[in-house]
Amino acid sequence: MSEPRPKHPSYGQVCPDDVLIDEFGEEGAAWLQEEYGRPLTLAEFSLEHSIRTDDFLLDDPFTGPKITTAEKISKMIEMTADVILAMAEQQGVLSTEQAREVADIKAMPRADHAAEGADVVRAAFDTGGIFLNDRGRWDFSE
Repeated sequence: MSEPRPKHPSYGQVCPDDVLIDEFGEEGAAWLQEEYGRPLTLAEFSLEHSIRTDDFLLDDPFTGPKITTAEKISKMIEMTADVILAMAEQQGVLSTEQAREVADIKAMPRADHAAEGADVVRAAFDTGGIFLNDRGRWDFSE
């Protein structure tokens, strides 16, 4: 599989206050800046805009660009994690501690993707699991 596209340059650019206010209103902009604990970057603004509109343009390498929702992205992330964990278990490559962690993960309640999808996407963005690529589309890390 090819390397993922590079990140969009907006990761290093601060979102102007007027753009944030125009999109989310004064209260929404203040809430976002409080949640982030600092001014948002333009990439974070794009994330929050996509969450607000529930409209993510994915750069799908197999089918081309497609629009999806936070709920569907959340489901994809969970399914991918399930497959990776199952493969690791089947191949017997987990240490005792890792096997215990996998068992703990499996015992956890499943996410309510409809209600928690946006939070899952935010967490994936924070950890680099999903990112805005150089074409301005959402992409998954390898």
